[in-house]
Amino acid sequence: RFLRQILQSVPPILEVLGILLFILIIFSTLGFYFFSPNQADPYFRSFQQGFVSLYVLLTTANFPDVMMPAYTKSRWSAAFFIAFLAINLYFLMNLMLAVVFVVFSDIEKDKFRKLLVHKRRACQYAFRLLVTRSQPTHVPFRHFRGLLKFFRPRASERDAYLVFKALNRSKSGFLCLSEFYNIYEMCGFKWRPYQSPDPWFNDFPDPLRGCFYLIRRLVTWKWFDFFVYAIIILNAATLLMKTIFVSASGVPVSHDLRVTWDQVAFVTFYGVEAILKMVGLGYKQYFHSGWNIYDFSITVLSIAGIIAEKFSSSFFYIVILRPLRLLRLFKMRKRYRDVFQTLVILTPRIISAIVVIIITYYFFAVIGMELFSDYDMKNCCVNTTVEQFYKDDNTTVYVDYYYLNNFDNIFIAGVTLFELTVVNNWFIIMEGYAAVTNDWARLYFMLFYLVMMVVMSVVVAFILEAFTFRMEYNQTVKGDKDGDEENVCINVGLTKEELRFVYSSAADTPTLQQYARALETQGIVQYEGKRRRTRVVLQRRMYRDEIPGWLLEADREHEDSPGLPTPRSFSRRWTEPADISTPSASAHETPQQTPPSYYGTLNLNSSTESQRNEV
Repeated sequence: RFLRQILQSVPPILEVLGILLFILIIFSTLGFYFFSPNQADPYFRSFQQGFVSLYVLLTTANFPDVMMPAYTKSRWSAAFFIAFLAINLYFLMNLMLAVVFVVFSDIEKDKFRKLLVHKRRACQYAFRLLVTRSQPTHVPFRHFRGLLKFFRPRASERDAYLVFKALNRSKSGFLCLSEFYNIYEMCGFKWRPYQSPDPWFNDFPDPLRGCFYLIRRLVTWKWFDFFVYAIIILNAATLLMKTIFVSASGVPVSHDLRVTWDQVAFVTFYGVEAILKMVGLGYKQYFHSGWNIYDFSITVLSIAGIIAEKFSSSFFYIVILRPLRLLRLFKMRKRYRDVFQTLVILTPRIISAIVVIIITYYFFAVIGMELFSDYDMKNCCVNTTVEQFYKDDNTTVYVDYYYLNNFDNIFIAGVTLFELTVVNNWFIIMEGYAAVTNDWARLYFMLFYLVMMVVMSVVVAFILEAFTFRMEYNQTVKGDKDGDEENVCINVGLTKEELRFVYSSAADTPTLQQYARALETQGIVQYEGKRRRTRVVLQRRMYRDEIPGWLLEADREHEDSPGLPTPRSFSRRWTEPADISTPSASAHETPQQTPPSYYGTLNLNSSTESQRNEV
């Protein structure tokens, strides 16, 4: 999918690259006529050599070396190179990134629109297959359950009924088309009995419960977090000062990283903090937070490192993990939290980008092995400008080891290609292989740089688009208390009759017995549905003003299609259920297949009401 997006971004990139190539040819021609009379200038002796020199200059790898021979003859020659870099590097290269960014953003938005319309069309087809002649505009639960056996075969009877009830906002016992449109979103929820927000120690005896309550108030106090942050900063300052002293003393690191009292004090504090939070919040709520899991892991590793250091100095490297706790300071500011949240949301797509880069590396590595694996680069390139970089003898003061950058196997070739990607002194590798083979070898390296420039531009544009989207989303939901939550939650209540209907085929009764107390006190059993706030969820919220227009346009395009239930009454209001009267019970064929009446109500907590409206 990511590769397809790269290919979709290629046409506008080719236009910018065409302009870039045209200007490169113009400057190569001018450079040949300006600087070739200077016999001391090795960069413009021919048009081809001038083109290669300016191509490398585009990456700044040979600057200012490429300018200095001409600069010694005339100070005005600097204007040529300044103009070239200003036009190509600072204007056209950034223009290409901007073009890729705009194209990539449009592709993402159009992909979301097409996916939304495609899902809507699929819902219309499915709805047509589920209705009956007696009820041509509504779907009963029995038919809906049959659909889920194919769409979500692992969904239990309870989950199917909870999804059905969550969809049925009109509480009629039947789904109309506008309610059925939300099936994709509702089927993404994972259901479990609602956990009471009361503390885990609420049933303890009064003196013990009071102590736990004080601990809970302490760890949830905002100044407690600030105090922990201050200790982390103090720990970082102590570690930094100790590192400076160790580096200045010249003592081997492995001998100086012994356990000291300050290390024990800080690790003890972090351990006490973790224990207090687990006692005050409960282990379930404590480990529900990713930051707490991270802190707990670092604390356990630090304790293990201190214990291991007492027995063997070979474990000193574990103590070095302590600076990783500084990452917790990023939790202080919302902008930093947005960075981590965006990173988590984009992790699957980042993996896709990495896979595309690896495939590109593999493709060029195989070609490089076929072309250059037979050449020994040690002490090569005699009487060339890069000879000194490949020497392996006593004739030079410094050995640059560039002969190690070869294509002997797939892994070494990958390292060599990565060095070419970084573009620092990449032309030395290119000129080395051009010297041992022929001038056409440069084409391989120049083509690789061009391809990687396009791929990396798309990757950078992808990251920029993601963070820009996140910032725009934050501006859109500014003031909404649920806009920054990690999960989307929904609560659905089941009555005693509904529980009996859901668990009618259960082999045992303990499942029903555990709800007895909730039924006695509240009359219903609450279930909580939860799903991740994915990018699709954010896009629904971001484009909520444009979505009705997209869907209305799609319905107009397909309203003449045969067999599609797209009445205007449904297409005009895509979020709100139609105002229908409660159908008669005759639509259900047998009492066993008839769901109970909705004695309970569909309750959404306040933190998810706006999310449900957008769905």
